[in-house]
Amino acid sequence: MDNIFNSKVRVKILALLYGVKYCEFNYLLKKLETSPGNLWSHLKKLEREGYIEIKKYPLKKGVRTVVKITDKGIEKFREYLNELLKLSGGGI
Repeated sequence: MDNIFNSKVRVKILALLYGVKYCEFNYLLKKLETSPGNLWSHLKKLEREGYIEIKKYPLKKGVRTVVKITDKGIEKFREYLNELLKLSGGGI
């Protein structure tokens, strides 16, 4: 299994994005109840591995950061779920 899935925060990020495809940084921050710095470090790791894309959009006051799961992220998350189901005696 990919070492990306060794972190429960990264698994939760991918699980949320798998369901909604994209969302704002602040939404992830609220849902995961972690610090901005911790979330950002996990997002950057996922981005480096090609699992997500991060886009920043300038606003009048600040920046809107949107996080989107990639096709690779969807594929790898499905593989991860399938592996978990196999371990528990199921499968998809």
